[in-house]
Amino acid sequence: MFKILDLFCGAGGFSYGIELNKNFKTVVALDFNKSAKDTFTNNFKNVKVICDDITSEHVKSKIISLSKSEGVNMVIGGPPCQGFSLKGKKAGLEDSRNFLFLEYFNIVKEIKPEVFIIENVKALINSCNGYFIDQIIKKFKEIGYFINYGVMDSSKFGVPQIRERTIIIGSLSKKLSLPKELGKKKITVREAISDLEFLNSAEGNFILDYKINPKSSYQKIMRKNSLNLYNHISTKHSELALKKLSFIPAEGDKSSLPMNLRGKQKFHTTWSRLIWDKPSPTIDTRFDTPSNGRNSHPILNRAITPREAARLQSFPDTFIFYGNKTEICKQIGNAVPPLMAKCIADSLISQYNFEKVESDFIKIYNEDAYVYIEKLKKDNIRPNHIITDPPYNISTDNNFDTLRKPRVGLKFGDWDTNFNLYGWIPKYIEILDKNGSIIIFCSYRFISYIIEVLEKNNAVVKDVIKWKKTNPMPRNIDRRYVQDTEFAVWAVKKSSKWVFNRKIDSKYLRAEFQSSVVSGKEKTLHPTQKSLKILEEIIEIHTNEGDLIIDPFMGSGTTGVAAKKLKRKFLGIEIENEYYKLAKDRIFKENKE
Repeated sequence: MFKILDLFCGAGGFSYGIELNKNFKTVVALDFNKSAKDTFTNNFKNVKVICDDITSEHVKSKIISLSKSEGVNMVIGGPPCQGFSLKGKKAGLEDSRNFLFLEYFNIVKEIKPEVFIIENVKALINSCNGYFIDQIIKKFKEIGYFINYGVMDSSKFGVPQIRERTIIIGSLSKKLSLPKELGKKKITVREAISDLEFLNSAEGNFILDYKINPKSSYQKIMRKNSLNLYNHISTKHSELALKKLSFIPAEGDKSSLPMNLRGKQKFHTTWSRLIWDKPSPTIDTRFDTPSNGRNSHPILNRAITPREAARLQSFPDTFIFYGNKTEICKQIGNAVPPLMAKCIADSLISQYNFEKVESDFIKIYNEDAYVYIEKLKKDNIRPNHIITDPPYNISTDNNFDTLRKPRVGLKFGDWDTNFNLYGWIPKYIEILDKNGSIIIFCSYRFISYIIEVLEKNNAVVKDVIKWKKTNPMPRNIDRRYVQDTEFAVWAVKKSSKWVFNRKIDSKYLRAEFQSSVVSGKEKTLHPTQKSLKILEEIIEIHTNEGDLIIDPFMGSGTTGVAAKKLKRKFLGIEIENEYYKLAKDRIFKENKE
């Protein structure tokens, strides 16, 4: 269970979305705005909510003390971002509000949660030529965090709104990835709000609500049928605004009007309507103002209601906003879309739930090698050797399109498509022992590129090893040579005393090994499985007993099986859970440790 401190919590969209995953629970929250505090308090009944100034030493001390007593191990929040936004003229260094990041940082430094997440405007990344993002990364790295960041578009995570936000994720134990886009059809304005009652300007049957302030007479709730639908309250527009709106065609904007109606005296700024069958543009804090942008109803002569805006932010109807109209608009416009927050939570849990098995000699991890390298560096793991068979990026839909009857091409899986072939090499070379060696299986197409990357990263290429298959897969023998050879590049660290165990009865060794294609009982479901015989021979020559071998792309686990058999230590990493389980079963099948 992750227990959360929500800083700059606002109405609570971030917390609400994250809590949609049962592994997360907000326990402490802070905001300076009383109306936002009222909204948060009434939607999160068991959270200790503080309404005060985060720059106050007394308040910070209170937050830190309360967070520690509640067992907070995760901090989330979006420090005010006006100074990074277009409306704030990207003020950057000149805007003191941007330095509230320091307050956020200092609280994280004191609490040291396992995870923190910062949400901000897209412009943060490029503000002041990257100064702020660089400073954020630097400061958090100095206190022990792995950092990752990127831009998320909420419309690609189930939210009926295009809202691009910078997300920064820090972790004490691993470099966490941002969530992958859902890949589903985007949710539209029609799907989000068309079932709500079609109110005209100033319409709605109101009843008084005294839950927050018994003396208040303006805290209103609309009654729809027999249910109370909170916040679906239409703004009372002026006669001039209503007239202007009446000129705008359904789903249109002022650009679709005759030229004599477009001038500033008629339509200053944008005056646009939402489009039914597209996601909404970004909902901001002034969505109730028709002249503010594309936030008027697709067909009705009014701005959208707070409830309609809340739905476009992906809030459920059960989430109630409190305060006057201006305050409610601010809360909704500033909120993190809950469904986007849920995707972040789901992604974090999936990354923390990766499986692993560890023994004295064998350690295997269901992890992403590109991410797990940070953990290896932090733990000062220094392998003697790296022997690996990464994806080749050779999957195709049809390799034989010149044939009269084309055959289906090689399609190994998503993991063999758009794989970053070379990006992992520099970081793994960096952790390699000073006398270490690296052997990378590869397609003939990429030998020269791999050699180039190795030689640019403190390695000396010694040879290209060949695996000759005695029973290769047949091809169109009238058009091509039989593909009977696979390759591996062998390199060592510069100035190293590398291992090379020539057999005593051999005058010399050729960089060539022969075996049949994997078949029979040895064959597994992995489509690019390497021969155990070949790996055993390579390991005997290039490593010594007790050496640590790392395989960042473990696949079916053949390198691990050979390493264990030959009394070498082994650390394997495999991102695909199906293949991780396969490798685990093979490596630990006999003599379980």
